[in-house]
Amino acid sequence: MTANLELFNSLFEFAKKVIGYDTYDSLPTKQVPYPFIVLDNMEDSQVNLKTEVVGRTAITVHIWGSEEMRGEVTNATGKLLLTKEIESPNYRFQTRYSKNTSQIINDTSVANTKLIHGIATLVFDWFKK
Repeated sequence: MTANLELFNSLFEFAKKVIGYDTYDSLPTKQVPYPFIVLDNMEDSQVNLKTEVVGRTAITVHIWGSEEMRGEVTNATGKLLLTKEIESPNYRFQTRYSKNTSQIINDTSVANTKLIHGIATLVFDWFKK
């Protein structure tokens, strides 16, 4: 399994367990209760060293909540940003705090609905175990 797939799977489980919201790998096609999390785009770069391959992966995570859930969405976004390290069976992922970004926006993409949309871009350096 590649590093970015292991990071995706590990972060998916982390979001479900630590934050406690329903978590998806794409936007749900049916109505689901708010708040929820979607793991989205990933960007991966690798460095080939003489003895190993290491790299950096950025992943975008979206948190959606209803208009009344600004505090919950903000807290969930903050928990994601404070993730220090994640491990998978084959890799160790360490957060690059100075590269992480977030924003909270008002979202009117659903008809007759005002949502709070948190967006966190998390950057991890990864190392093979």
